[in-house]
Amino acid sequence: MVTRAESAIARLRSERDTTLRSLSSLPEPACKLPARWAGTDRTVNFLLRMFTAHQMDHMQQLQKMLRDRQHTMTEPQLLLMRAQAIQGELEALVLGLSEDEFTQAGQNEDDWSVERLVEHVAEVERNYRTEILRAVEQARVSGGES
Repeated sequence: MVTRAESAIARLRSERDTTLRSLSSLPEPACKLPARWAGTDRTVNFLLRMFTAHQMDHMQQLQKMLRDRQHTMTEPQLLLMRAQAIQGELEALVLGLSEDEFTQAGQNEDDWSVERLVEHVAEVERNYRTEILRAVEQARVSGGES
């Protein structure tokens, strides 16, 4: 059964996926284009900066709310949160590339393409997840810690 939190995050991910697909290849000059926000003349650059600040503001709000509830995060939760943040950076970098930039190998003979690098990260993520779950299940079955 999908929880309300999982459903809300799925909606947020869908919006972010659309945002990244739509905006990641904006050229630098697009930042100077005029835009409007809340009835005020702005630029695309201003809106991009405010978009980022908006997320940071609500992240701080969430952290404060959880702190006030004396909610503490486990080490696995903290590490997964950081891994998710790094993946967001990776996704934003990759989605802004052209097909040629994505498939072209690096400058050195043994350098991977970005495509191969992403495939590798996905493969290794699966391997880490599989081993962690195996270890936890083995401990559970044998009565060890988990």
